[in-house]
Amino acid sequence: MKKIYFSLFVLGIIIISFGELHTDNLKVHFIDVKQGDAILIQYGGENYLIDSGKNLSSNKLINYIDSVGVTTLNACLITHPDFDHYGEFEDLVESGLFNIEKFIINKDTSTNVSYIRLMNLLQTENIPVDSVDHENDLNWSMTTDILSPNYDNGFSGTNNNSIVIKMSLGEIDFLFTGDSVEDNNQYLLDTYYLDAEVLKVSHHGGFNGTSDAFLAEVTPIVSVISSGNNSYGHPSQAVIGSLEDIGTLIYSTADDWNTWWINGGNGSDDISLDDDVLVETDGENISVNNELVWSSFAIDEEYVDNAFLKASPNPFKNSVAIQYYVKKNSDVKIDVYDLRGKLVKRLLNESKSTGSYEVKWNSEGMRSGIYFCRFVQGNKGEVRKLILLN
Repeated sequence: MKKIYFSLFVLGIIIISFGELHTDNLKVHFIDVKQGDAILIQYGGENYLIDSGKNLSSNKLINYIDSVGVTTLNACLITHPDFDHYGEFEDLVESGLFNIEKFIINKDTSTNVSYIRLMNLLQTENIPVDSVDHENDLNWSMTTDILSPNYDNGFSGTNNNSIVIKMSLGEIDFLFTGDSVEDNNQYLLDTYYLDAEVLKVSHHGGFNGTSDAFLAEVTPIVSVISSGNNSYGHPSQAVIGSLEDIGTLIYSTADDWNTWWINGGNGSDDISLDDDVLVETDGENISVNNELVWSSFAIDEEYVDNAFLKASPNPFKNSVAIQYYVKKNSDVKIDVYDLRGKLVKRLLNESKSTGSYEVKWNSEGMRSGIYFCRFVQGNKGEVRKLILLN
């Protein structure tokens, strides 16, 4: 599989305790189905499939799901009725290899012959179909929230009515965006707290699916692009540049990354490679394809709720003001770390009496990206994510 390196290999953020990744972790498989989306989610003995890609003669999706030991799909979800998101579901149902408990779709209607044929097949097979929007719950085995579509917005086009899901386990959040584009993305920004550690980059990395403002809100540690040979210019060079600017780790299901912008952006036709991306978490640590790439700080939850640490502006250029509150007389440390867990600046290490204070970090000479400010008061700590834009 191909990974875009913009920095050294990531070992994690401040090695307090990485723990171990176990078989009962949340596993998210971004399956290489060429130009399309297909995401298998496994947790707590249950299996969920978001989108299927197009129908391919190789039966890649079916073989992949079978190969990881899945016999029951507790739900299959179609983010929106575009063929590269539902096309292989018909073959999957007809394969007879899986017990499919239900399908989940948005409330858009489609006149596509293939989509109508799929809906008729589900009826014939007595597989229930639930239509949802932002007011509904998925009731999956991990925390999941449907953020869109909100049909009160009156957005036109299938992409802007994509089902967008935020999924959480412990300290780790995933944002699954379908093909959500500009109008719906602005609605998401205006309505929700989008911060997430893992981002499924919207619309196969297309220019209208990801803006700088969107990334500044999400601040992903890991970003996955699902794309294949296409004439649309997916993924966009501008989107890749924006992802690199914030310092996120970029992964792709594309066969050969180096060919994407050759011959008009048509990408590679090499079907011999399987560039599946497996993201796994125990709620504190993240591994990608069995390599540990990130670990969260050990933070006292009650202390975080008190919000004793603030940063403004954030994102920032040149310098950022760190405001903090000392609850009682104690030793205080404020440190800034980069994405690899390297200490880049000690801002404070001294005794402080009760009260509110401020210290500034001058980031001159530092590269753009994600940093972490850690505030320790006594034996408790709190962390804020900082976004430096040069």
